[in-house]
Amino acid sequence: MGKKHLLILTYEMDELSQVFSHQIGIVNELSKSFEKVTVLTGKIGSYNVSPNVRVYSSDWQSGKRISSTAKFFSVFLKLLISNRFTVIFSHMTSVQAALISPITRVLRIKHLLWYTHTSDNFALRVCNLFTNGILTATAGSCPLSGSKVHVIGHSIDTKIFKRKSILKFPISSFVHVGRFDPSKNIRLIIETLQNLRVTKTDINFTTIGVPSGEANTNYYQNIISEFDKDKSSSWLKFNSSVPRQMLPNLLNNFDCFIHAFDGSLDKAVLEATFIGLPVVTINAEYKKIFGSWDRNNRSMKYTLHEEVNFLLNLTKEELSAELDRRYQIAQKDFELEGWARRVITVMDNSR
Repeated sequence: MGKKHLLILTYEMDELSQVFSHQIGIVNELSKSFEKVTVLTGKIGSYNVSPNVRVYSSDWQSGKRISSTAKFFSVFLKLLISNRFTVIFSHMTSVQAALISPITRVLRIKHLLWYTHTSDNFALRVCNLFTNGILTATAGSCPLSGSKVHVIGHSIDTKIFKRKSILKFPISSFVHVGRFDPSKNIRLIIETLQNLRVTKTDINFTTIGVPSGEANTNYYQNIISEFDKDKSSSWLKFNSSVPRQMLPNLLNNFDCFIHAFDGSLDKAVLEATFIGLPVVTINAEYKKIFGSWDRNNRSMKYTLHEEVNFLLNLTKEELSAELDRRYQIAQKDFELEGWARRVITVMDNSR
């Protein structure tokens, strides 16, 4: 496959993006298997790519669907006319993939979509009809199933998210990284830790991230206002997002990653697992893979409060052994190089 030309559709190529900065690493890893790679992205910021990669922007603006679609088609068709693409890989761009999928089907250009959301939608259904396949992280990360859906794990760059050597014990310092949106249940995390502070007064919590759009800004501001009195007492901190490259060093300052998003499998919990932080969560997809902190594993449906208590009741030796076990699982199924190999395998075998 080394002499072929890959077109990748991405949402954003920007190292400072809170949500999509990892797409740069995806592009660079996949570029190792192709002679030429062209990227058509919705937005450009600062990025570094391999020498065989060229990046073009469609300047996609989510609030301007008609004009964005017209601009996207204009750039795509120019690229299509001037290049002979062997395969197209749409990474978290189901709408754009759906728009071009009838064209790629008619021209018999192999086209695959990467999709990790629990929500079903029209664009996804169009992609399922016209593309050669849909790739996803876990069975629960895509609402569709069937021969076209390929479960291949996640793509965490372990060159960035390296395991720390020191285990902090006992646990008192909790952190959450990600969009400050209602779906992330930050309020539940704060209230859970606030209740635990009645008996464990050294517990503190830092959330790192900002709302993903204007629609979520009120939610963010309301929570900050509501807990402002606690914020001033220093146990609770609200920090802005940080560049992806800085996250590992920042996470090393904390004892535990806490998480309450009950949707598809987040990259953030996997990144924390690779670093060696215990992850306490109610996320069903994560717990299917790694299990509960309950040593007897009686139920997967514990509350966040119960999960934190199970974690805090472990001995240092028990915690260390469990973190080793989770790291081995993550290394097998959720590391970038292995993920890229599985993408290439699906590309080779798709009809």
